[in-house]
Amino acid sequence: MSFLEWLLMSVLFIIYVTCIFTVAGITFRNGHWVLGILGFFFPIFWLIGVMLPPMSAAMLEE
Repeated sequence: MSFLEWLLMSVLFIIYVTCIFTVAGITFRNGHWVLGILGFFFPIFWLIGVMLPPMSAAMLEE
């Protein structure tokens, strides 16, 4: 592998780890456990979990 490939892989890995500690953490804190677990395989679910209101607020509205 060339230096450019290693650099790109390293940057993408750092972004992924940062998402694990920020976006995934917020998703779990909001109470969206299923979206948090699915986010490890499909990170788009982390973004969905962050955009949804916390579970307690969603239950109060129903």
